[in-house]
Amino acid sequence: MKSFLLACAAAIALAAIGAAVLNRAQEPVQQAFATTGVRL
Repeated sequence: MKSFLLACAAAIALAAIGAAVLNRAQEPVQQAFATTGVRL
């Protein structure tokens, strides 16, 4: 039971770290598609 709870805590921690990294790595749509022919 202890190993199951540890695995659940590790999965939650990895998900939180992954979400934080993706929030920093992604660009807003206004910057990603900022060309002369695009209207947003």
